[in-house]
Amino acid sequence: MRTSSKEAAPNLSEEDTVSTAEHKAILDRFNAELNKGNLDAIDAIFAPDFVGHSPMSPEPIRSPSGYKAFLATMGAAIPDLHYPSWTLIAEGDLVAIHMLVEGTFTNPLMGIPPNGKKISLWNINIWRFADGKLVEWWHSMDTLGFMQQLGAIPPMA
Repeated sequence: MRTSSKEAAPNLSEEDTVSTAEHKAILDRFNAELNKGNLDAIDAIFAPDFVGHSPMSPEPIRSPSGYKAFLATMGAAIPDLHYPSWTLIAEGDLVAIHMLVEGTFTNPLMGIPPNGKKISLWNINIWRFADGKLVEWWHSMDTLGFMQQLGAIPPMA
C-alpha cells in the first residue's frame, strides 16, 4: 500500500519490461487472429488450467476448450463479430484491454431471439499470464446496454 506520494515508483528490471511488452504483443496478435475467426490461436497461448470470468457465463469458464466454446456461442449468434479497435495497458503479469466489440445479432443467444440489428459495445478484459501462457481472464462489459441492443430489455426512457 502506498503511504506517500513521494515514494519512488517500483524499479522494473529490463527483463520485466520485455516480459510486459511480450504479453501485450501476444494479446495484440491474439485479437488480430480473433478478428479473422481463428479460434485455434487459443491453443498456442492458453494454459491448460485457464479460468475465465465473464458476466455472459453463469459459471467460470474452465480450460482453453471452454473459452473456445464461449467464443463459438457468441460467434454463432453474431457471425460478423469483430473487434475494430483496442487499447492495451500492462503491468507485471496483467494486461488490460479496452476494446470495441461490434457485429450483427442474427441468431439466438441465451434464449433471446435475433433482431438483426448491429450491436456495438465497449468491453474491458484483464488477462493474467504465468510462464508465458494466459491463465486467467476477467471480462467486464455494459451488460445492460448489451441486453438492450439484443432486444432482451427495453431501452430506458
